[in-house]
Amino acid sequence: MDDMTGLDIRIVRATPDMVGYVDGLRNNLVVKARVKVSMCGDNYDFDVDSVQLPYKKAEVCCPDRAYLGRDDAAIYLAFVEEQLVGQVCVQEDHNNMARVWGLRVEHGHHYHGIATSLMNTVKAWAVARGLRWLRAETQDIHVTACMFYRDYGFVIGGFDRLYLQATPGSEDETAIVWYFEV
Repeated sequence: MDDMTGLDIRIVRATPDMVGYVDGLRNNLVVKARVKVSMCGDNYDFDVDSVQLPYKKAEVCCPDRAYLGRDDAAIYLAFVEEQLVGQVCVQEDHNNMARVWGLRVEHGHHYHGIATSLMNTVKAWAVARGLRWLRAETQDIHVTACMFYRDYGFVIGGFDRLYLQATPGSEDETAIVWYFEV
């Protein structure tokens, strides 16, 4: 039981027989605001700007299920009772880092500690493997994710305005790279 929310959040490492759950969460959002990254002394910070015309965006999910059963990666699923409400993927990367992606929490379940529970699990996974850093990437349209990473303790290591130029539907988005020392 999570004392902050009163929800019974259960985090499970997905196994190949759980393939039906992996990638089972929403992959669309309404873009109402965007993050604008700027330098603040020697560090990056961000502001949130509203968009003039909010729009729906359906994102193509990467096939996370390809990472099931691998020794160098894990997919964690969050359940409240028997309902899938969150997912995160992590993989060993170079330079003693773990690459984190696909952190998703189902609409209606934000701000209940689910993302924090998932990230705590990822952090423990990285520590158990002797990895020293977590690295995550978001886009400027994912305001809630940017705020989560910042509040969890990640710092912006950089951003790339051109990284998504070749991705249809994302050409004007900015990739933001976040780091967390475990």
